[in-house]
Amino acid sequence: MAKSICLNLLTLLAIFTFSTATCTAAPAADQLLPNTTKAFMSIPNLDDLQQRFEKTQIYQLLNDPVVKPFADDLKQQLQARFDQTKARLGISFEGLEDLGAGEAASAVLAPNDEAQPYAVAVIVDATGAVEQAQELVDRIGKQLVADGAERSEIKIDDHDVVMYTITNEQDADKTYMVYYRIHEEHIVSTDHRAVMQDILNRFENPGDDNVAGIAAYQSAMEHCQQAAGDTEPQIRWFVEPFGYAKTIQAAAGVNPQGKNFHELLIGQGFGAIMGAGGWVHVAEGNHEFRHHTWVSAPRPTAAITAQIAKETAAANAGIERDPRIAAKESDKYVLAMRMLDFPNSENQKPQAWIPNTVSTYSTINWNMKEAFEFAKTLVNEYLDSEEGQDLFEEILKGIAHDVNGPQLDIRDEFVAYLAGRMSVITDFREPIDVDSNQWMAIIKITDTKAVEKAIAKFMAAEPNKHERVFQGQRIWEILNEEEDIEIELEIDFGEDGFGAFGDEGFGDLGEDEESEEEGALGEQPIISTWAITVSADGNVLIASSADFIEDIITQQDDANLLSAEDYVRIETELNKMGAASTSMRMFTRLDDKHHPNYELIRQGKLEHSQTLMGKLLSRLMGSGDGDKTVKKIDVSKMPEFAAVAKYLGPSGTFVRTDDGGWFASGVVLRKAAPAAE
Repeated sequence: MAKSICLNLLTLLAIFTFSTATCTAAPAADQLLPNTTKAFMSIPNLDDLQQRFEKTQIYQLLNDPVVKPFADDLKQQLQARFDQTKARLGISFEGLEDLGAGEAASAVLAPNDEAQPYAVAVIVDATGAVEQAQELVDRIGKQLVADGAERSEIKIDDHDVVMYTITNEQDADKTYMVYYRIHEEHIVSTDHRAVMQDILNRFENPGDDNVAGIAAYQSAMEHCQQAAGDTEPQIRWFVEPFGYAKTIQAAAGVNPQGKNFHELLIGQGFGAIMGAGGWVHVAEGNHEFRHHTWVSAPRPTAAITAQIAKETAAANAGIERDPRIAAKESDKYVLAMRMLDFPNSENQKPQAWIPNTVSTYSTINWNMKEAFEFAKTLVNEYLDSEEGQDLFEEILKGIAHDVNGPQLDIRDEFVAYLAGRMSVITDFREPIDVDSNQWMAIIKITDTKAVEKAIAKFMAAEPNKHERVFQGQRIWEILNEEEDIEIELEIDFGEDGFGAFGDEGFGDLGEDEESEEEGALGEQPIISTWAITVSADGNVLIASSADFIEDIITQQDDANLLSAEDYVRIETELNKMGAASTSMRMFTRLDDKHHPNYELIRQGKLEHSQTLMGKLLSRLMGSGDGDKTVKKIDVSKMPEFAAVAKYLGPSGTFVRTDDGGWFASGVVLRKAAPAAE
């Protein structure tokens, strides 16, 4: 019964692998893996995780007789898309509980190797179960050979290592080797010879050039330890975002065409984000899950000094400097990275008129006025502005003075009145269909009349607007029937998408063989209908439709979110976890959030969803006719959503801006409050 507990949990959390430290004679996984590791996941004790997971409502959901057939179907499909360790190395974590294993660890690495600048590695502590470990490795080897791999035995330094050559019959360049060894009661496997050599050597001398020695990793683990106190996590993770993205692209053989966004963002100061890491706790008290995350972004003092010197030299050469974005000694970051200014405050409660019925509520403090200015260098570089040229300002002037445009001074007539807080709510209407999802962005402003005037000017030039008045409130709705707003989101990870580490790797999210219907869907606009108004209490409301705005206005005197029992439960737990002064808060009713997409899957309409999330889920949950590795979900196995909803409780997260980065903590609670003792 416990055979698939660990893998079930990882699938639900969209975790791609394991890893961390246990009390063994051998070094922990974060000491055995080199600092070229770009993503790392650890489970310190598999048995502990399995036992805890059995106590959660998610476990009950997966084993509910009504839900189980669908859950098993979904699990198998997501494994096919996301279980990169099995796809690349042949190892599956489903059998590890038979070892009584301690720590299980996996990583994505970027070795210094021009021929293969990417690798995956797995380390499993099988202390006291070497015989079982050998049986597992032998079974894996037999399966690899049965699948066409060629087995051989080699020496790496003085160590005997089994190597499997996996040949791609369609593309010889995709042939690669997999290495296995049981070393000091640990299973070690990787697809890169030098990585295997490195890991084996670290059993004797871990050094300090390993994951444990990465400053961002150390910072993340320290912040999580401070927040968690004496309780140890069941999962630890770390990712170096830019390095990981680059490694995935290299694995996919992607050579970015045109603008390299990776380099663009780093050049604009976002390279200050050195890494993110966290802890996940399972089944503690009334917490289904609790998580802590630290995003490490220390102040780049040298870069700030260099930017000041660069701008001073340019000014001395006669190039005019914009004082609004000029680098200063007091800056926290450089260039466009300064957009990420999220100040803390002690009151981030939902607006009093937010109804009790919403599915999600999020709010963030954001210095949007300065963020608007700091976007200039990013926009100019993206548009390839020449030295001394300011295309950002030219665009603003065009909007302000074009006789065929709105003639709106965006900076002075709109941005100047942004108060620094934005909230987002989502909901859905029944009966559920492709356009049932609803959303609203709420932007706080300082001058209602001035902003209303600015929006009226903007709308005057909009050909597809429809205007209405509801309870004295003027609402504009944009229906782009002829000229859709096309917002393209293209993330190119190559022909195999995230499956770069194997045909069944991360999933088929890149370009693939699409049906005509799927191809057409990919060209549809993300937002073709939206509405906007200015509320009397000083907010700009931008929503999915005018009807949704009217619904919110109609419900403003009903019970509000602040008084909701589940919201109060979440706030109580977050406050216990340190949510005194925060920059962001999120509240989610997991049942309501997932209900629309669940029903669309049952109806076979998910691919027609009007939301970005629906379209992404459609790609994850099904496949084109040419994809034989992933089967579409059998919707006949899906029960009524009520059978699922009873296991999905509320969740909440807060984010705090600190020196050197951002700290977040969150919790998922049981569906019902625990009974009084």
